[in-house]
Amino acid sequence: MTTFPHDDEHRLEAYLDGLLDEPARAAVEESLRSDPRLAQQIELQQRVDERLARLYHVSAPANGTLAVQLLQRISPQPVSHRSWRPAWIAATLVAAASLAWVIAGMPFPRGHVNEPLFAARPLADIYHETIKHGFEPDYECHEADRFADTFARRQGVPLKLLPMPEGARMLGLSYPGGLSRDTTAMLCRVDGKPVMVFVDRAAKDKSLAAEHADAQTHVFREERDGLVFYEVTPFNVPKAIGAIVPLVGH
Repeated sequence: MTTFPHDDEHRLEAYLDGLLDEPARAAVEESLRSDPRLAQQIELQQRVDERLARLYHVSAPANGTLAVQLLQRISPQPVSHRSWRPAWIAATLVAAASLAWVIAGMPFPRGHVNEPLFAARPLADIYHETIKHGFEPDYECHEADRFADTFARRQGVPLKLLPMPEGARMLGLSYPGGLSRDTTAMLCRVDGKPVMVFVDRAAKDKSLAAEHADAQTHVFREERDGLVFYEVTPFNVPKAIGAIVPLVGH
């Protein structure tokens, strides 16, 4: 199974979700042209995503038929004709005892499948790593509909961005992890200084989220609308956390 550096994983996630701007999308596609194995895995994940989006209920068939039935759902071609299938995919499917285990064996993590390798991390650590790597979002997301759809898909609640205070601007969104693999972060600059707001379902909250805060890095928390919000900032008061609100009712 191919593994990816942390930043590349985020870009592939955004690419598969159709959320990259044109230059970033072109850069990913250029890398796929030079890496046929990665391109094949991306194509397979796209097929799986398309099929899963159409499946509202999947029964658990007997172990002996699960692999064949899943392959038939992924592609209309007969299983015997799928000679392009990578060997590791075939081995995973044959060994699967349930649909959850099959999906867990896919090439890299996706927000809607079982992902046992994820580990929660203090948000201040992610904040400092993001600054170290240039404080760039995975993709710009200034369109209100795309902004709302991202949170609806990942956190179950469509959100909108209110006008930010003077001197503050939103740079874009990233998928840096933190509370869960679905944690979504908004990157901002306030008076030229980096600020991050992490959002996830309240049920995913972790006590370690606020660890490693110090005199230079403050962590503020809010819980509302079934979500938990953390702002990590160099300021001693929150500057951006109140700018993200539910799309409906505000």
